[in-house]
Amino acid sequence: MAGSASPLAMASTGGEAVPPAPVAGAAPVADATPALPVLGPPSTWIVTTPATVLDIPAAPETAAPEAAATETVAAETPAAAPAPAPEVFDTTGDELAGWINEAIRVMRAQGVPVDGGDVQAIRTIIDKESSGNPQAVNRWDSNWRAGHPSKGLMQCIDSTFNAHKLPGYDDIFNPVHNIIAGVRYTISRYGGFDGHPGLKSMLKGSGYRGY
Repeated sequence: MAGSASPLAMASTGGEAVPPAPVAGAAPVADATPALPVLGPPSTWIVTTPATVLDIPAAPETAAPEAAATETVAAETPAAAPAPAPEVFDTTGDELAGWINEAIRVMRAQGVPVDGGDVQAIRTIIDKESSGNPQAVNRWDSNWRAGHPSKGLMQCIDSTFNAHKLPGYDDIFNPVHNIIAGVRYTISRYGGFDGHPGLKSMLKGSGYRGY
């Protein structure tokens, strides 16, 4: 009957289906399992010596090139500005001028109201009191007789000097120290040089009077 299976195709030993017989003229189907290579007997094997492995040393590490040393140029320190010249009050230029200038600078730094306008008054007092001798000691007036003679450029007695000196200016025979005490006494006692009895007397045409 057309379309019916062959009796051989249906036969099986265990009831399982039997694969169909190959069709006449069809190309054989290649086995999907690859064939293993066939090695001949050991006598036919060719043993090759493996190539020698060369021990090639590693390339030496190349040190990184050192950075070129940079010369450090020290920054030039700007030259310090020269100290300003001290202010000059007495321009006479003699030794006494140096003492007066220094005394005025010290007093101004301490707030004493004195300046270059007082230079002539200071010089006049010094000239009349001691003739410019910082070691002068009066041995003839009432102060001498009372046991406390006048001393130095502006002829201060010890108690007057000690009451009007500035700290650190303690030597009655030092010309700068003596000027400081004499000027401060004049300002304290007479209110300034305008009230100084000797200078006032001279302005009136009379002689100098001690203070």
